[in-house]
This record gives sequence, structure tokens and C-alpha cells, in this order.
Amino acid sequence: FSMQWERRAPLTPDHVSKLVQQGLRVLVQPSSHRVFTDSQYARAGAELTEDLSPASTILGVKEVPIKDLINDRTYVFFGHVIKAQQYNMPLLDSLLNKNIRFVDYECIREQGTQDGRRVVAFGRYAGIAGMFDFLRGLGERLLTLGHSTPFLNVPSSYMVRDVDHAKEILRQVGSNISENGLPKEVSPLTFVFTGSGNVTKGAIEMFKEMPNLMIKPDELADVKNALGGDNSRLIGTIVGPQHMVQRKGQPGKPFALNHVL
Repeated sequence: FSMQWERRAPLTPDHVSKLVQQGLRVLVQPSSHRVFTDSQYARAGAELTEDLSPASTILGVKEVPIKDLINDRTYVFFGHVIKAQQYNMPLLDSLLNKNIRFVDYECIREQGTQDGRRVVAFGRYAGIAGMFDFLRGLGERLLTLGHSTPFLNVPSSYMVRDVDHAKEILRQVGSNISENGLPKEVSPLTFVFTGSGNVTKGAIEMFKEMPNLMIKPDELADVKNALGGDNSRLIGTIVGPQHMVQRKGQPGKPFALNHVL
């Protein structure tokens, strides 16, 4: 993943405004790359400065470069160390050596317990952006296979203004599919969604902006015959663990999730 596409910010200007109203001093490093402009943060009451040394708590999104870590501070970001990821052990060592209190978003959980539900995690917007970018990539992939489709009209998600704009684009793609259909060589084009979490829900939300038929997993084998050559709709289905795994040596025995937990 190239950092040139990383435009996220740990705090929005609205967040900054609320903190300033509570009497807190907020420092924001200038950036022409971030999704929010410097002027938006300045209007919210932030001080724009490269020097974060006066701050006792520093928030980021992803890992802070080791050379930029300031001793004796509290840092909050995604550290990617909780699973002992080898590539980030030098970062963890530096946090310890610099006497830094580290708050990893991945470890913030409800009730403050290890088995509590994560508070900061991929959610609806990850599914929305992921589905949008997937459709763009799908259009290019199908073109390399010799098939031109309306998915070629889907831009990258970073080029889109907001979710409503993205949905408008997909509705236009869907209108094209309804009117002209998809190449018969790739029809019925079937999308399989796994699980029932927020990411999946976000992806399905975008999928349903286009003409579609949602079916049960056990109907997939027959879907081509059932459509009778209709290539003006996308097919969607949702699968759970029971559709993807089976008990070893007992393929016919009913599946229960606690068998693998």
C-alpha cells in the first residue's frame, strides 16, 4: 500500500472544535495531502505547526516513523504490533526505549476487557470504499480478458466526493447494465459476500445500487438456468462459515461455529 493514497486524519475539524471549546490546546501538523485542509483546522481553533513537542498526547492513523517519536509522550495510532508482527517489532522496541505510553486503536475494547468488542475497527465505510474500488478493478480485469463493461466508468474511491456521489456513479453503471446487459461470456456475474459484519453490510449497500438478484448460496448452482439468459442483473449471495467449512471426516454433519472457536 503506497502512502501517497493515505489521506485519512485521526481527528476531523469538528472534533478539534469540540476539544478547543473544552479548553484544550490542539496542535495540527500542516499538510496539503490530507482530506481536510489546513484552513479547516485553523478555523476550528487548531494551531498549525510542525513541532509537536509541546503536546503530551499525539494522535495519528498508522505507524509513526521511529525517527519522529518523541520521548515521554502518549501516542495513539494503529501500531500493527498486537499479533507480534515481525516487521514492526523495532517500532515496539522504540516505544519502550523512549518511555512512550502507547494506545493502540486495535486494543481499545468495550468494557476495557480483552474479550470485549473492538471499538475502533473496519466498518461500513471500509465496505463502501472497498466495494467501489473492487468494481473499478473488476472493470479493468474484465477488459484485459477481452470484455468491455460499464465498470470501466467507475473511478477510484479517492476521486469521489462522498458516499452519495459514489452511489450516483453506481446507479449510472447500473442503468447501463439494465439497458445494455453484460457480455454473455461473463454472465451471470455473481458476487459472493462473506459474513454479516459492518464491512459486508457496507459492500452490499453499494452493490444494491445496481440491478441485482439476491439468492441463497444453495441456489448458485442453478442460477444460470433460472435467469434464462438474462444478463441485465448482477447476482449476489451471502455466505457464512457453515458454507465454507465442514467438520473433518464428517462432511455431512451439521456445522456449528463453536466447533472452530
